[in-house]
Amino acid sequence: LEYIDADDHRRLGIEIHSGKNRIVRRIFESLGYDVKALDRVYFAGLTKKGLKKGEWRYLSEGEVNVLKMGAYV
Repeated sequence: LEYIDADDHRRLGIEIHSGKNRIVRRIFESLGYDVKALDRVYFAGLTKKGLKKGEWRYLSEGEVNVLKMGAYV
């Protein structure tokens, strides 16, 4: 858990390793915080790096293979 910007304590970064639905929102709301938005920036080895909001890209063959292998683990 860390602040995204050291001068702005309204935005936090958190890393979790379980994909349970809404767990981050529920954790912070149970502590009395008002969660305005969540942004998943990394999933299964994929990142949104270089993509603006609303943009997308095709996955490489390697990325697709990694996702397929993970589905059976």
